[in-house]
Amino acid sequence: MSWSERLMASLDARATVVTTTQGDVQLAREGRGPPVLVLHGGPGGFDQGLAYGRHLRDGGCELLAPSRPGYLRTPLRSGRNLSDQADLYAAILDTLEIERVAILAVSSGGPSAVHFAARHPDRAAALFLDAAILLPFQAPIGAVRRATLQSGFIVWLSYQIAERAPQLMVSFTVGGTSAGLDKEQKRAATQWIKSDPARLQGIREQFASIAPRQYRRDGWANDQANEASLAPLPFGNIAAPTLIAHGANDSIIPAEHATNAADKIANSELMLVAEGHHLLSASRNYGPVSQRQLELARG
Repeated sequence: MSWSERLMASLDARATVVTTTQGDVQLAREGRGPPVLVLHGGPGGFDQGLAYGRHLRDGGCELLAPSRPGYLRTPLRSGRNLSDQADLYAAILDTLEIERVAILAVSSGGPSAVHFAARHPDRAAALFLDAAILLPFQAPIGAVRRATLQSGFIVWLSYQIAERAPQLMVSFTVGGTSAGLDKEQKRAATQWIKSDPARLQGIREQFASIAPRQYRRDGWANDQANEASLAPLPFGNIAAPTLIAHGANDSIIPAEHATNAADKIANSELMLVAEGHHLLSASRNYGPVSQRQLELARG
């Protein structure tokens, strides 16, 4: 059995494939309490959603973490476009016999989350958009770095480092996803993560959630195509209370995505996280955001 097959077997043990009226979808559930649908970024999968949303699980919520279409065991045919993905999320709730959920969407999970809240307002108890893509977007990475990210060997190597020495990945996370932080601010941000085993474990899990590449490649390519030609999102049709959080120093997605959405969603709050980078929940000033999310999730 290859390394990729062994890793997929371990991931399969943590989730199930659910058949819905909109197609099959891989889903994991963790925790007890008010349900929160966690929509991962790209590349990612259910495992990334669980890792990112742990503060809500630990705060007394149940996480429902699907692999979005094209990622891991969810086939791309279950939802290539954003409206079909939104309907897939509603079909998950139908299958699980859950009436309403809060939604936490991260990065590339943002567009389909907005469509879900707009198309199924009776199912959305609250909407949380973290470092979300909400305007037409192309990742600010060059051809060499893109090729590196798509390399099966480099992904394997990153996974091995994350598993064995996650401390080494912390500086890469802060430095690679932030802009405008001085040397002392970067040092403080990395030390804050390294000082807590749970936060360090979160970094390990975030890096692990890009592998194996061949089982996440189709979803990532589909996300990129949708984002590059992103039509104006239906912000005006969202009725759920919405919390939009973005890192003030995010080097991947400009804060304009957040401020534009906050201007157009009637019942919204905007929280710009000081010194926040793109992996927002691992930013040291994220605490007030997580507390507000918990308040809204609990109703």
